[in-house]
Amino acid sequence: MRLVDRIQQIHQQVPVPWIVAMAMLVFFFAFSLRHKDDPRPDPYASGGFPQYYMTSVETREYGTSGNLRYRLTTPQITHFQKDTESPSEHDYTMIESPTMEFFDEDPTAPWIVNAREGKSQMNGELIQLLNDVEIQQQTSSNGLVRISTSKLDLLPKTQFARTDKAVKMRSAKGQMTAEGMEADFTNSQFQLKSQVKAVYEPR
Repeated sequence: MRLVDRIQQIHQQVPVPWIVAMAMLVFFFAFSLRHKDDPRPDPYASGGFPQYYMTSVETREYGTSGNLRYRLTTPQITHFQKDTESPSEHDYTMIESPTMEFFDEDPTAPWIVNAREGKSQMNGELIQLLNDVEIQQQTSSNGLVRISTSKLDLLPKTQFARTDKAVKMRSAKGQMTAEGMEADFTNSQFQLKSQVKAVYEPR
């Protein structure tokens, strides 16, 4: 039996919708196997290969009068650059377990900010801290003040921070919770945004 006659016989026995379904199924498996053999992922979408990385990093920024404004320490930073030939606004740097210290008039009592991970963007203008973010300061007048949240956006040059996540603030006087916060480390001013609740603990 010729091949053409065999195809016509199969066509008569199998309904057209089944033929279409089988053809689509064959096409799907062929397409999947081709992509497994020749994967072409977007390197930037998945982070890609880092442009460079550094370990045991410490950076400092000083004011115009020579006073230390803030210090950043981290075990490792990893920089990702979209275009390997030149930097762009889409580049970013991942920061492992960052610790940032912000200094005001009293250099002995900095605001210390810790997190599990950080992401520096916009050439360091914005640092986003994620996972177990903690802010604390120890002074002789107020004792230990500790603030915790899950995410914090930092503007290091202006020493300003903000979050829209849940916030818990604890001190010797009690604790406060809220949704969202803005913080100015230069003058130790904090503004809790909404749903503020306070519990006073007399001593």
